Amino acid sequence: MLGYVYSPLVLAHDPPPPTLQVGGRDFTLGSANVAAALLTAQAHELIERSALSGALVRIAPAPASEAALLAVHTAEYLGRLRAACDGGPWDGEYAPVTAATWDAARLTVGGVVAAVDAVLDGRVPRALVHARPAGHHAEPDRAIASTYLNNVACGVEHARSRGVERVAIIDWDVHVANGAERIFWDRDDVLAISLHQQDWYPAHAGALRATGGSGAEGTTVNIPLPPATTDAGYHLAVDEIVAPVVRAFRPDLIMVAAGQDASVFDPTGRMLVSAGGFRSLAARVADLADELTGGRLVAGTEGGYSPIYNPFCLLGVLEGLSGESGGIADPYDDDATVLAARGPADDRVRAAIAAVRAAQPRWFKH
Repeated sequence: MLGYVYSPLVLAHDPPPPTLQVGGRDFTLGSANVAAALLTAQAHELIERSALSGALVRIAPAPASEAALLAVHTAEYLGRLRAACDGGPWDGEYAPVTAATWDAARLTVGGVVAAVDAVLDGRVPRALVHARPAGHHAEPDRAIASTYLNNVACGVEHARSRGVERVAIIDWDVHVANGAERIFWDRDDVLAISLHQQDWYPAHAGALRATGGSGAEGTTVNIPLPPATTDAGYHLAVDEIVAPVVRAFRPDLIMVAAGQDASVFDPTGRMLVSAGGFRSLAARVADLADELTGGRLVAGTEGGYSPIYNPFCLLGVLEGLSGESGGIADPYDDDATVLAARGPADDRVRAAIAAVRAAQPRWFKH
């Protein structure tokens, strides 16, 4: 039984494509924003057409309270974001706003809060929030890369307010989970794991030896993987780093930042993960939750920008979390790129994993 949170109201946040100044005039790049609302709508439609649709437990989101947002973000930043959506000045980094951004972002955080409540109340063992906008780059006082409020971090703090003592975050978005790294840097009760592409965006976070502040060493775990890491490479990183670290940490709840932009067709990454690879990733994390938290797990979508493949990757995540088939085959299963995703974990991946283990003496003895 899997909870599912979605509202079409979040589609109102739909920024225009970016522009550059060329010859003194705006030059539009592409026909749509990389994080266009159509991507979210397409993925939801595929889920509704799948065999999983009737078995999902629908959880209705409500806008997050001010208290839920202030648990992570500064009052000054929230005021600035709201004012920008009303037409005021704005300085977000690659994070354009529209009149609908504030309401959509609050509703998405509220969806994560509702999912956490459903899991903690025992209505479902785990849940997935089909989030829009994404959140994992958002820091306490700034928006970054199409993220405005840190959905998963707000969910962590809500769980903590309800008495959950220890929370593990597993983020497999292709980009660095800079938001959780900064927000929980000094916290020994929150484990923040980021699997991301080496030397990728944003450059100010995600370093191998960034392991947490004084008294919280080891609770930040960055796993930079080389470009072209395959399904097998990601699975090896989970088996050899994520799983043993999470077991040693002993969380009461697992939160997953489930981006699909490490997919083979994603324009914002250079990784080789297939829809089946995402299914296996989600299944591994679900097994960890069954082992450690009584099954309690909340996932929220993050990046994922391939219009032809992202819906199938998200369906794979749902299949992995639920343990059930959606009954829809990957239409690109015999494509040469997807076949490449089934390649082995190469020596570069093994070296990257060894480097992470060496940088984390709290969890791995040498």
